[in-house]
Amino acid sequence: MSRIRLYAAPLCALLAAVGVGFWAWSLKPGVASKPALPLMQGTSREELDAAERVARARVEADAADGPAVVRLSEILLRKARVESNPEDAIEAERVLRALLDAQPGEYSALKQLGAVYLSQHRFAEAADVARRALRINERDAWNYGMLGDANTELGRYDEAFEAFNTMVRLRPDAASYARVAYAHELQGRLSEALRHMQMAAEATSAHDPESLAWHYTQVGNIYFQMGRIDEAAREYARAQYVFPRHPYARAGLARVAAARGAFDMALDRYRALLNETPTPELAATVGDLLRVTGDPSAANEMYERAESLEREGWKSEEPQPAALARMLAERGRDTEEAVALAERGARGRSDIFTMDALAWAYYRAGRIPDAHKASMQARRTGTVDRRIVCHGAVIDEALKGLGASRGTDGTQCRFELWVTEPEAQLASLGR
Repeated sequence: MSRIRLYAAPLCALLAAVGVGFWAWSLKPGVASKPALPLMQGTSREELDAAERVARARVEADAADGPAVVRLSEILLRKARVESNPEDAIEAERVLRALLDAQPGEYSALKQLGAVYLSQHRFAEAADVARRALRINERDAWNYGMLGDANTELGRYDEAFEAFNTMVRLRPDAASYARVAYAHELQGRLSEALRHMQMAAEATSAHDPESLAWHYTQVGNIYFQMGRIDEAAREYARAQYVFPRHPYARAGLARVAAARGAFDMALDRYRALLNETPTPELAATVGDLLRVTGDPSAANEMYERAESLEREGWKSEEPQPAALARMLAERGRDTEEAVALAERGARGRSDIFTMDALAWAYYRAGRIPDAHKASMQARRTGTVDRRIVCHGAVIDEALKGLGASRGTDGTQCRFELWVTEPEAQLASLGR
């Protein structure tokens, strides 16, 4: 099942912009132009389904029909976001690769392939595609956004923020504003993050309700981190209004209920989402709410389900061992496995969320100096993510000898899950 976490924000910003399938079509010299596709009038579920049928029919008739392939892949990634179905991204990659096999230099397909890689958490490959695309066109803002997204998830923040700055200079629009917002958020500047995400929402067309819902949800998430729950609830409701039953909006409203102490209501809302689109994040959150409401046995069953869903997802997406490590460590499950998974994740990525997972796994294993070293890396951007900050404070106390010499159950950080956990939105790609 699709596992969409904090890093989905930038990718989702990429897809929230007008898709490359709607832009000027770039063909190699000598390749005959294909007939234009009908202009998409909007991105409601019905309109996405109708556009998919048209594009799919053309692709089935000719796998080298560039405009149709890119349009279909863009729609599939949109639907993957809304429906949390990894098979959509797999199909998008398949049709793009078939086109690139026939037309190796097809620029629009190359760019879209990078977006697919981001959605599948294949960040190093996405960065490589972005660099290849930049060698073709160094003035295309899309490529800088893709490169910045990939570097953000790999923990290469200086390179990522430089790419985002270039992107917004070349094309100040919803996609670039959203990335600047995320850069501010990562550095703890929530007021600036809020301002830029609001700019991104204002720059989004009313004819693109799916993207509007995404942007309103991101505005809500920032309000949530600021502790402004009523404003967050308003933004989630706006998202729900413009795109009914959008999963991000529904999960945001569930977060609001939990933050307000309406745990039964939150549990009902999360369970409804889990029944429709099972993800490890939702299963773990349902487990947390079951524990809070006095059913530890059912909570443990949900934690087991969350672990199973996470491992199952690795069959169709790039494994995310640090995500599973964090889930295990935060809930006191199999500390030795959590450490091994977190170390495995940190070998390929050094973003602040991976380093926080490593820090907390080390803490739970009683490896306090190692935990502190990893936690300092998790806090290096100046983030005010409450879970990272809470973990860091507990680890700092332990290092000074003020806390337990071995990791406690971490209860002091548990409630922060509903305050700041982006994965509890079912949310980038990108964030």
